[in-house]
Amino acid sequence: MTSRTSEVDYRSLFDNMLEGLAYCQMIFDREKQPIDFVFIEVNKNYQTLTGMKEVVGKKVTELIPDIRESNPDMFAAYARVSLTGHPEILEIYVKQLKRWFLISAYSPKKNFFVAVFQDSTDRKRVEKELENAKIAARNVLEDLEVERSVLAEAKAKDEAMLASIGDGVIVVDPVGNITFMNRTAQDLLGWKDTECVGKSLFEIVPMENETGDAVEMRARPLAVASASAGAPVKGGRVSVASPGRSAAPRYYIRKDKTRFPVAVTVAPVVLKRRLLGAIEVFRDITKEREVDRAKSEFVSLASHQLRTPLTTVNWYSEMLLKDAVGNDSEKRKEYLEKIHAGSERMVTLVNTLLDVSRIELGTLMVDWKHVSLVELLEDVVGEQRPQFEERKITVTTTFPKDIPAIETDSNLLRTVFQNLLSNAIKYTAPGGHVDVSVSVDADDGTAVVFSDTGYGIPKKDHDKIFTKMFRADNIKTKGAEGTGLGLYIVKSVLAALGGTIRFESEENAGTTFSVRLPPAKAVRETPKPTEQLSR
Repeated sequence: MTSRTSEVDYRSLFDNMLEGLAYCQMIFDREKQPIDFVFIEVNKNYQTLTGMKEVVGKKVTELIPDIRESNPDMFAAYARVSLTGHPEILEIYVKQLKRWFLISAYSPKKNFFVAVFQDSTDRKRVEKELENAKIAARNVLEDLEVERSVLAEAKAKDEAMLASIGDGVIVVDPVGNITFMNRTAQDLLGWKDTECVGKSLFEIVPMENETGDAVEMRARPLAVASASAGAPVKGGRVSVASPGRSAAPRYYIRKDKTRFPVAVTVAPVVLKRRLLGAIEVFRDITKEREVDRAKSEFVSLASHQLRTPLTTVNWYSEMLLKDAVGNDSEKRKEYLEKIHAGSERMVTLVNTLLDVSRIELGTLMVDWKHVSLVELLEDVVGEQRPQFEERKITVTTTFPKDIPAIETDSNLLRTVFQNLLSNAIKYTAPGGHVDVSVSVDADDGTAVVFSDTGYGIPKKDHDKIFTKMFRADNIKTKGAEGTGLGLYIVKSVLAALGGTIRFESEENAGTTFSVRLPPAKAVRETPKPTEQLSR
């Protein structure tokens, strides 16, 4: 490719990229508050997306007088970017244009910023209906002729802009050989641009379907997009009505042979009716798929677990409505107690399911406070006294008064203790014994031990008990109710609190769970995991 062709190519990328782009200077008042900005340069697609023409050299308030009042967040973001140099991504609604825009902003130098626009109006509309949508790729390519000196300067600018985009960007020539790969693409794929330039995209970046089978070359988005521009593709030609976009689940293979799910958009680059190549933009959608999976699992889990108590409440309430008990007050009381027990179980299940959902989605928040462990344990034992008295189970406690307070979240730790004590009671035969003790270990950590003389856990199930939805086979035959979620929640919550749990158990000989919590000093000196849990 000649130098001039390369420059024309990069200028074409700038003025014909899928996104609108504006290069602006921020204007501040004497108090350093943002009051306006001036358009220095925009690409063709910016005009297409916004409908605003001849904006270069003008202030945005001249074009949209009340834009600062209607979009203060946008002004604040542009000001931060132009002053700090830190890039930001925001999504705004411009009521004057009646459009939504997804904007990536970064600063090439102080008081200046570059805004890369995507029209997200359609996606926002579909999100309200389906909660999962993608904006159709736009491809506006126009012929441009500019002087070589201008193109030389624009080439460097275009490369910097492409390199800064948050998605992976790969530029190929007409036969699919890589000519450019931005930093994000290199990071996602594990390749360096120096290893890839001049080589075929199809060979460097294999694509697979959901089952691990290779996607045929002619079916890949790049081949489809190139064919749509009338270019021959190795292996045949494909006729499509619009630029290619992968719809079915597709995976890219990294250099180290691992794979990740991608959303891919490809558009051809055409100048004077001649195909110069294509631009492929892709992103890793692993997190999106994890969220979708978590939502599906939560719905399935909720419907499965709530079915039994709902059936109970429905049946007994129906009997009462039909006056099936007549004047039998004892029977009426029994039915009401069944309804109450069913509703209590549903409340417990809903709280459990919400805990699981927060854990799965990473939104479990930790409220760190100074907590008296002894007082917390006494409360938990007191709460469950009716349960162990009803089952005639003896509960003994060893709570020394000199146990130091710890740094933790009392509500989350209460959930841990409630689950462990409740399990000990449920899975111990009437007349059995449960012991709860707390002590300080050699490293100043706190150990809380729950021991019972219950049914125990078969050895073959030891490696599964902290798994979601797992219940040991010997427990299922005892008729004890349970969701299989308690120990999963216990271990996940303790991990968030910096604690650990281990157990010893033998079938028909009881179980001992040992919880270790770090000393307050260690917690204070360790970064709190709240940020890690809140995605």
